[in-house]
Amino acid sequence: PVSEPPKAPPTLPPSLALGGPKDPAPAAAKGPSPDVVKGKAALDQGNEPAARAAFEAALAKDANDADAHAYLGGLTEKQDKAGAEKHYRAALATVSAHEAASLNLSALLLDTNRVDEAVSVAKTASAAHPKSAALRLNHGVALATKGSEAEATAELAEATKLAAQDPLAHLTFGQWLGTWKKNDAAKEELLKAEKLANGDLGVLASVGFELKNVGAFADCVRVLDGAIAKKDAAELRTYRALCKLGAQDKPGAQADLEAAVAKDPKYGPAHFYLGGRYAEAGKWKEVIAAYEAYLKLEPEGPLRKMAEERIKLAKERKDGKAPPKPGPAPKKK
Repeated sequence: PVSEPPKAPPTLPPSLALGGPKDPAPAAAKGPSPDVVKGKAALDQGNEPAARAAFEAALAKDANDADAHAYLGGLTEKQDKAGAEKHYRAALATVSAHEAASLNLSALLLDTNRVDEAVSVAKTASAAHPKSAALRLNHGVALATKGSEAEATAELAEATKLAAQDPLAHLTFGQWLGTWKKNDAAKEELLKAEKLANGDLGVLASVGFELKNVGAFADCVRVLDGAIAKKDAAELRTYRALCKLGAQDKPGAQADLEAAVAKDPKYGPAHFYLGGRYAEAGKWKEVIAAYEAYLKLEPEGPLRKMAEERIKLAKERKDGKAPPKPGPAPKKK
């Protein structure tokens, strides 16, 4: 039995690499308009309806108010990406390379798989704001997504220099270094992110997940130990189980998976990987139950095909059927 982690990113923490702040800098030397200031104050208080009304009032007085467009784009994006994009582009039409509009638009373009456009927007803005770590980070992620590894590495490295105390910058760089199979460098960046996380659960979970991906299993277990001490969640238990498997701690992995299933019976991946542990012990009835539980929870999940195949194999083993013997090797001509 194989207990490989899914190819998909973790479900607990988001990528954390994109988006940046939704809080634009003043568009021009004259500073933001009074309505924009009012809207910003409402946002700071968590009053989005009042903030939206203030930004709309700013645009009623000046349809080219770039800051108001940038703010409204941020407020609109969750419900209406197309509407948000119009606001960001309106801001850029008035103030070329407006920092926040460029930052958020480049992230939105990446989110909608328009990578070349994202690279173009981020490149222009980064040139205009070379000390903006967030823009350099977005530019690096866009280049990395495009496949331009050398250029992306330079941008991401510069972003981490500009934001040396930001764990998300190091986490993002580490994620991409891992993708490029530069495991030692990736581990270094990920451990920096851990040190700077200040106990942030999402960062710790992401760091642990990425350490697993670069084969740093002992560090992965240690980081996830800290995360689980803060919140004992099924996802975290499952991640740690996979790290323990990598470290050849099979009993520890099984204990984590059984705890994950007990804690949250509706978390599908824990059932899947627990099936692998039972298969290694030859507990075919339990294997079938574990994989069937996964399929019930995630009928179209990324591990569906493997689960179905393993159920079939487990039923054959349970009924005493031996696996088919391989045929003779083909003769060399």
